[in-house]
Amino acid sequence: MARAPVRMVGLGLRDRSDRASAILESSIGLGADAQFIIERSEINEFDQGLIDWRGMLDSKHWLVLSTSCLLEGKSMKWAWGSSLTFAELEGCKSVMVVDMPRDSERLEEAWGSVIERIRQIHLLFIDPKAMKALAELEGIEEDRLLGEIRSRSLVPIVCSFDTEKGVASISHALGQEIVEVGKEVGFERWLAGFLCELPQSGSGASGIASAAGSASG
Repeated sequence: MARAPVRMVGLGLRDRSDRASAILESSIGLGADAQFIIERSEINEFDQGLIDWRGMLDSKHWLVLSTSCLLEGKSMKWAWGSSLTFAELEGCKSVMVVDMPRDSERLEEAWGSVIERIRQIHLLFIDPKAMKALAELEGIEEDRLLGEIRSRSLVPIVCSFDTEKGVASISHALGQEIVEVGKEVGFERWLAGFLCELPQSGSGASGIASAAGSASG
């Protein structure tokens, strides 16, 4: 019997140039039931009051967001915060991608917004390009960053992907998993697969390792 597709929504920029949009599009290619909260358009601003948050997030496994989106105007920043609040109310788990903003000097601003909402985040993914800068910002050695963030914040899963080595690193409550995936797999594709597998494999150590390894399949 075929399993039901994973259901997710994403808050991405209207031109789909952000990481959250790329991950959602990859998940659709993997068979996920995924939709964008905001429709594609060349116009950046939108009426956030028209979004039916409860209807959009009801019965969804994941809400996917990225930090760069909250820096793209007042409407997007409001929607970014509201999506986290309503996801928590609806029992939808939030996935936050910490990526490098177009203006790299605004990383501290974006990361500060994440810290304010950290208790509402279930899975935190650090973009490979943001790892070094975030480690310097936090005053932590890069190879210890994921574990330190997880232990300090208590986010259930903190992960990243080394695109040069094709290796995924996942820190969770029971330890850390280092999984060789392959250089040919981009991190958006890996994370999309990881999100598609996790609801089925479970959140225990073996389930996380299984989902991380099979995400490229």
